[in-house]
Amino acid sequence: MKLKQIKFLMDHASKRREDFVYQELEMSSDYVEILEDVSDTKDCVDLHNHTFFEMLFCRSGSLQYMLGNTRYQLKKNSIVCIPPGVSHRPLYLEQLTEPYRRMVIWMSHTLYESCLDVLQSDSTPSTQSILSSNVFLLSGSILYQVEEIYEKMMQIPEHFSGAELYRIGLATQLLALFHQYLNSHEVNPMPPEKAILSDEIIQYIDSHLADPLRIQSIANHFLISESSISQLFKKQMNLSLYRYITQRRLIEAKNLIHKGISLKKLPELCGFSDYSTFYKAFVKQYGLSPKEYKLRLFGTLAE
Repeated sequence: MKLKQIKFLMDHASKRREDFVYQELEMSSDYVEILEDVSDTKDCVDLHNHTFFEMLFCRSGSLQYMLGNTRYQLKKNSIVCIPPGVSHRPLYLEQLTEPYRRMVIWMSHTLYESCLDVLQSDSTPSTQSILSSNVFLLSGSILYQVEEIYEKMMQIPEHFSGAELYRIGLATQLLALFHQYLNSHEVNPMPPEKAILSDEIIQYIDSHLADPLRIQSIANHFLISESSISQLFKKQMNLSLYRYITQRRLIEAKNLIHKGISLKKLPELCGFSDYSTFYKAFVKQYGLSPKEYKLRLFGTLAE
């Protein structure tokens, strides 16, 4: 993801994070960040995940988006709720006919979990909450209210006294509004795209991350040639099958680190042949070692 394209409208907007390869490793704020991003051409964005909650509001453009192992067709006024730990990435399968513009809110894991605790303890009966991956197409009153909250957050003056608290208040208001929306007759969830062969392969990979997962065995399982499976992945994902498997395994490793699993157990649990192979892949992808990543998460390296 290209940091130079992102406009941060907050007190620490000028800070650069040159020691990170991807923003998902750490937020600048302990609470909430708001940003706007525009893509005029196909951006190369790796499969990634966050330790925080993300709400992506599509303002223009039409493209597919992968959330977990499911694809959705985004369009104007669609909104994507991405809980911590869930892998995701945009899929630019065709040339953009109009810029892909999105407004994004990041909410720290601690604040997000606190909001969920309050929502779940509410005495009002509810059937749903923001606990899983969700994609919706907004219209009517909910669209107006979401637009209003996003605009207020984007317009907070840089040196406004109490800006952080105001930003937190607006973000929690948005979560409460969306919780209400999920339990109303107005809710309009977007259906996933019809499953195709590449989706079935991705689901198979997700279910066998700890296995060897060689291209030959996958091709044999789906009764197609190795060249066909390579071409299919290149077309749908714009990367090789091997590269996708590596990215998916590293995301699983990050989630396990967050759960407190010992670093020594990660290669076996995530399908790497040994710790050295896992270590090199992790550093290449994220720009820091597994131990350094754990230190940033917990402030300790104790197993």
